[in-house]
Amino acid sequence: MASDHIRELDFLKLEPLSTINEDLLVCESKFIEVGIENKKLKVYIEQVTKTGSQSIHCDSIDFLFLHGMRYTSKNWLDIQTLNHVANWGHQAVAVDLPGFGKSICILEPELKGAFLQALISTLGLHRPVIISPSMSGEFSLPYLFEDPSISTDRAIGYVPVAPVLTSKYTNQMRKSQIPTLIVVGTKDQVNGKESTQDLQHLPNFWYAPIEGASHPCYLDNPEAFHRLLYWFLKNLK
Repeated sequence: MASDHIRELDFLKLEPLSTINEDLLVCESKFIEVGIENKKLKVYIEQVTKTGSQSIHCDSIDFLFLHGMRYTSKNWLDIQTLNHVANWGHQAVAVDLPGFGKSICILEPELKGAFLQALISTLGLHRPVIISPSMSGEFSLPYLFEDPSISTDRAIGYVPVAPVLTSKYTNQMRKSQIPTLIVVGTKDQVNGKESTQDLQHLPNFWYAPIEGASHPCYLDNPEAFHRLLYWFLKNLK
């Protein structure tokens, strides 16, 4: 899939991660209200923060984790992704998108991009890194690429993991300079190949295949995913 001009990452060559200091981390599970189209949506989130003086990070970056059709925010807790990001000194938030998990509210399909904008505003996130697997492309792609000229104002980085709807936005992607880490399992039998080809219309991307992993590659190999995410974080600065 990759060619000579594609910047491809091998997670095996990336540095191992430091041990998480669980004693310094606080997990908060709660509902928030997100206002959109003159109504309030009750939305469930998981958030992990680092306590004490060590939590202060001069280059702190916000991370927002979305999820796929069969998954929820809890998956990011279970594989300790939120803990890793908080341990690195950054804010880590995962959301149950409307209609999934504990967020039983109903959202019209055409409002999904606007919902993500309202959610980010409600959470007070500043140009977050958006991690978007599979179904959540219905939210992240319109948010970032309906107007590609402002995509870098809306997010500092994008980590798509075989998201849906990519073919709809290939023309807009060409006009965006958002730093992107395309993560995909090499055994993804859902839409990994197609979405990856579409996402390579983005001018500023790295391609990060996870060998032997399926569609939810971050669940199949969390260590690989976390190493790639940490590398991406360091290269955003």
